[in-house]
Amino acid sequence: MGVVVRQSIQNTISTYLGFGLGAINTLVLYTRILPVSSYGLLSIQLSVATLLLPLFLFGLPNTIIKFYNKNASAEESARLNAFSLYFPLIFIFFSFAFVLIFKLGVFPFLLQKYAYVAPYAWHILGIGIGMTYFEIAYAQARVVLKTAFGNILKEIFHRLCIAIGLLGLYFDVLTLEQFFVLLVGVHFLRALVMYVYLWRYCDISFSFRRPEKLKSYLNYSLFMFLGGTAAVVILEIDKLMIYTFVNIDQVAFYTVAVFMATIVGVPARSMYQITAPLTARLLHESDYKGLQSLYKQSSLNLGMAAGGVLLLLAVNLETIYKFIPQAYGGTTVLVLLIGSSKFYDALLGNNNAILFNSPYYKSILRFGVFLAVMTVVLNYFFIPKFGIKGAAIASFLAISLYDTAKVIYVNMKYNMQPFSRGTAYLLIIIITSFALAQWVPDIENRYLSLAVNTLFTAVLYIGLLYLSKMSETFNGLVNRGKRMLF
Repeated sequence: MGVVVRQSIQNTISTYLGFGLGAINTLVLYTRILPVSSYGLLSIQLSVATLLLPLFLFGLPNTIIKFYNKNASAEESARLNAFSLYFPLIFIFFSFAFVLIFKLGVFPFLLQKYAYVAPYAWHILGIGIGMTYFEIAYAQARVVLKTAFGNILKEIFHRLCIAIGLLGLYFDVLTLEQFFVLLVGVHFLRALVMYVYLWRYCDISFSFRRPEKLKSYLNYSLFMFLGGTAAVVILEIDKLMIYTFVNIDQVAFYTVAVFMATIVGVPARSMYQITAPLTARLLHESDYKGLQSLYKQSSLNLGMAAGGVLLLLAVNLETIYKFIPQAYGGTTVLVLLIGSSKFYDALLGNNNAILFNSPYYKSILRFGVFLAVMTVVLNYFFIPKFGIKGAAIASFLAISLYDTAKVIYVNMKYNMQPFSRGTAYLLIIIITSFALAQWVPDIENRYLSLAVNTLFTAVLYIGLLYLSKMSETFNGLVNRGKRMLF
C-alpha cells in the first residue's frame, strides 16, 4: 500500500486544492458574476459535453489500463497508444456532422425546445473533444504510475483558468461570449500540456501500425463504453432533464448543491487514479489474496476520508449557505442525499477497478443499462413532481441500488466484499461525532462559526478514529504528523 498511500495523498492534496478553487468559482464567482440564467447555460454546456465524453472516449482509458501491462511487447503497447489517438476521430467526425445538420435547422423541434442552448452547440463539441484527449493522455500516464501532474491538470488547471476568466468578465475585460470561447480553449490547452508531459517524462512511445490485438481492444472498449456511460448519465442527465421539465435557472441552483455534495467523493477520485492500474496488475497475476487486501483497505481508508468530509459538510451546511446568495439556498436535502450516495460509493473501495479489469467486465454492460434506464425513469417521475429535490432523490436511489448490485456481483465471482468490522465502527464514529457536534454553541459570526465547528468536529473525528485503531495506515499517518509537529 506504500505506492497507493503516497500517490493517493499527493492526488488528494491536488484534488482538494482544485475543489477549493472550484468552491471559490461555484459559491463566490459564478453566483455573483454570472446571472442565474447564464450560470444555468454554462452548466448545461459542461453537462452535455460530459455526456458526449463516453462516446468520444469509447472506453479507451479503461482499455489502456487493462492491456498496457499485459502486452508482451513494447511495440504492441506503442500501437495501443497510437490507436487511442486516432480512433476517437471517428465519433468526433459524426458529431461534427450532426451539429452541422442541427444548426441548419433539419430538426426544428429540437431547435425550438433547446433554443437557449442551441447557439452554443459548437462550444459543447469543442469542450468534449478537449476533455477526450486529456483523459486518454492521463490514462497513458497512469499505467506507468505517473499520476500526480495529471491530477493537477485534471483538478486545478482548468478551474484556475476559469477563475481568471470570471475575473476578466467581472472587470469587463471579457464579454460573456468571449468567456464561453475561453472555456473551450482551456480544455484544449489542458490536453496539449498533458501530452507534452507524457512525451517528455513518462517514457511513452507511439506506433501507428495496426495493433495485433485490435479485435480485443475494440471488444473491451465497446463494453467499457456501454457500461461506463451509466456513470456519466447518472451524474449529468439530471441537469438536462431539469432544464427540460423545469427551467434553466433551477439548473444553476442544482449545480451548486451537487458541487458541495461532490466534495465527499474527492478521496475516491484521488485513490482510483492509482488503485486502478494496481488492481489490473493483481488480477493479471492472479494475486487474489493481495486483491482482497487492497479491496478491504481501500474501502476502509476511503470510507474514513469520505465520511470525514460528509461529517464536516453536514455540521457546517447551514453556515456555508450564509456565504452564497440567498437565491441558491434551500437545497440542504439535496446536498445530504447526494453526499450520502457519494459516501456509500467510497465504501466500495476499488470495486469499479475490479469489475473493469476482470474477465467479467461484460457484466458492466448489464449494470450500465440497468442504471441508465433507472436514472432516466426515476428523474422522469420525480422531477416534474418535486423539481430539483426530485432529481436528488432519483440520483440517491439509482446510485445506491447500482453500488449494491456491484458489491453483490463481485462477492459472487471472487468471494470477497469490501466491508469489515471497521466499517461498522466507522459508521458509529461518524454518527457519534455528528451528535456531539450539535452541542457546539451557535455563533453569529459566520467565519468564526465555520472555523469553530470545523476544528471541533475534525479533532473529535480524528481522535475517535485514532483511538479505535481500525486502520494501521491512518494511525501511521497521524503518528507521522505528530512527530513533524512535536
